[in-house]
Amino acid sequence: MAAIAEEVTSGRKSRPMNVLECRVCEDVFHLQGDKVPRLLLCGHTVCHDCLARLPVHGRTLQCPFDRQVTELSDSGVWGLKKNFALIELLERLQVSVEPSTTTEEDINDGGVRCDENDDHKATIYCTVCGTNLCPSCAESIHSTKTLKKHRRIPLADKPKERPKCPLHSTHVIEFTCLEEDCRENSLMCFVCKDYGRHQGHKHALLETEAQSMRSSVTNAIQHVRAFTTEVTESSRKVASVIDAIEGGVLVQENDQGSLVRHPMAGSAEKARSRVRAYFDDMRQTVNRQEEAGLAVVNSHVREKLFSLRQQQEDMAVLIAQVNSVCSECERSLQRDDAEVTSIAAAQQQFIDIARLCNADAGIPVAFTKDNRVHIGPKMEMRAVALGLDGAGKTSILFKLKQDEFVSPITTIGFNVETVEHRSLKFTIWDVGGLQKLRPLWRHYYLNTQAVIFVIDSSNTERLSEAHDELAKLMAEKRLRDALLLILANKQDVSSAVSVDILAERLALHKLCCGRSWTIMACDAHTGRGLNEGLDWLARQLMSEFAQ
Repeated sequence: MAAIAEEVTSGRKSRPMNVLECRVCEDVFHLQGDKVPRLLLCGHTVCHDCLARLPVHGRTLQCPFDRQVTELSDSGVWGLKKNFALIELLERLQVSVEPSTTTEEDINDGGVRCDENDDHKATIYCTVCGTNLCPSCAESIHSTKTLKKHRRIPLADKPKERPKCPLHSTHVIEFTCLEEDCRENSLMCFVCKDYGRHQGHKHALLETEAQSMRSSVTNAIQHVRAFTTEVTESSRKVASVIDAIEGGVLVQENDQGSLVRHPMAGSAEKARSRVRAYFDDMRQTVNRQEEAGLAVVNSHVREKLFSLRQQQEDMAVLIAQVNSVCSECERSLQRDDAEVTSIAAAQQQFIDIARLCNADAGIPVAFTKDNRVHIGPKMEMRAVALGLDGAGKTSILFKLKQDEFVSPITTIGFNVETVEHRSLKFTIWDVGGLQKLRPLWRHYYLNTQAVIFVIDSSNTERLSEAHDELAKLMAEKRLRDALLLILANKQDVSSAVSVDILAERLALHKLCCGRSWTIMACDAHTGRGLNEGLDWLARQLMSEFAQ
């Protein structure tokens, strides 16, 4: 420490007083900023600016001197610890080399000359004469009756001398001008106030204005200190948040009395662990679904191959029979007309053999949104059509099934039809919507994949009733995962309400939140919008929707 201090005090004049410098850039370390010293794992100290310019390999940094690796946190170079021992040394050296401020007492002790005798040291100040005197000179000069009345005080209590007016050097400054135009040169003596450039201006005593300014500065200092305290507390909170995010090391004492370091994971590592666990679980789920799908395909392939091999064996038998039939036919050609007509049964065997040869090697595979595998030309989907009586559910069902319009008839009970659309086969249950039949709707909820709710968009008086019934369906647990297709029927009627107004009147965005739903305009008379609704259901069910 002493050697360093001696080097600091006797260093080159062209360099700063503090010569503790970074060995990379040879710049002097500072207490803060880009030149703050930071500590590497190997023990070397490098300034922040040089560390920021070093290449980063993943999450590690190599020491420029011995190439040892230092692991970085999420904050990068900012997360490296400062060399607090070196910072403390810098602070001590900075205090030791700063020029000491001399107080008034030091000035007096240093030898303020007596105004009467330069060889004497002044310790007394006469407020009337305005002179610095030593005790002996003060007694000799103020020996008369008149001069003894002068007030003499210790030199340390000497009042500060007022500055002279720049325009009238014989007079001191006593006032300050309060006019806006005189802000730059507001100080004045009594001559400037009464007869000079500040004549007639608002003014105040210099002491009063200085005291007011001191009070303002004092208040400002208090506010700044309070703000500094708040900033310091906020900085501590930020540091604690950073430590909570990055984690750290917990040092505990074990039973033997030795200190044991336990790494503590921060919130960042916990979040990464949650993400890894989530996607690991997702991968396991997908792997299980893949195994289930492959099992379905393998089972279908085994059954199909078994059937084809059975047909192959049957064909081998049939080939022998066909050969015998051919020989019989050739012999029958030589027979009379009555015997020739008896070979019709043999011709039927040839037709059956041709049918057996119509086997297809293709395996139609389709996938649902929940990663289930379906093998076959059509995937089945169960849907239930609900709504108020008179909404047009039955007309929509028969328009989809037979492509013809059926006049509205009140449904007592239910209707069920199978509708094939693209690569799906819909089994649609049409349940009556009368008030007394609505409690029976719950018997059709089991295994329902989609709900088709039909609304009469021309009857605005029953919209609130339709809203209440739809709200009951949304609260049904067995329909929690079911798709919801809302058909605004009777759009061909002039009094029909548009889809946007219906969605707002029924509060669908709030009512159907958290499920797959849509609302479409349709007309059961012309069939407009019905196929689009089935297309939407197919897209929601299948991940590969065959167009």
